[in-house]
Amino acid sequence: MSCQIKEVDLNRLPPADDILSEREYAFYQTLRFPKRRVEWLGGRFALKELVRGVTKAVWQEIELLPGVTGKPFLWVKGKSSPLAFSLTHSRGWAAAAVSEDTPFLGIDLEKIEHRIDAWAKDFFHPSELTGTGDAFLTALWTQKEAVVKLLGTGLSLNSYDVRCINGTPSFFGAALEVYTQMGTPAITLQTSELIPGFMFTAACGQ
Repeated sequence: MSCQIKEVDLNRLPPADDILSEREYAFYQTLRFPKRRVEWLGGRFALKELVRGVTKAVWQEIELLPGVTGKPFLWVKGKSSPLAFSLTHSRGWAAAAVSEDTPFLGIDLEKIEHRIDAWAKDFFHPSELTGTGDAFLTALWTQKEAVVKLLGTGLSLNSYDVRCINGTPSFFGAALEVYTQMGTPAITLQTSELIPGFMFTAACGQ
């Protein structure tokens, strides 16, 4: 797996007008709720820090802007960037990942906490439940969410259509159709407690 990861504390962000381009700042000002503003800004700050290390561009030369479908695209010094990227946030933290040689990338960060049994039964196929406990279920959740982000389908899939069994993803139904259209890339999952008390997964496909 070849990707760089950056996590940031949402309580320690630089001012928005230092980080954002004019177009990004204009959108930022339309966000009504402070929590949403901070999460949105934190993800972009983490991403810009990574991209700055790769390209040597300054923060405001790095833009993450929505395309006509709403999917965000990365621009560096006014040119579309080939870097694969993904963003996530959870409970006061944000993280980003970029890759120069992996075309498909998805990440997810979730706080480890107890969830009711009904949630696990609704969200996970029985074949995925090869372990128990809050850390296991949270890690499994991050794996599934990271793979869904890699597929680029958002929340449109049935949760059973993507299954992560012992760290290996498999696809069914609509997810299999998307995966096939992508050319069936080999997908590697890397799961860890990136931040104490939080599980994190990076899914890379090539």
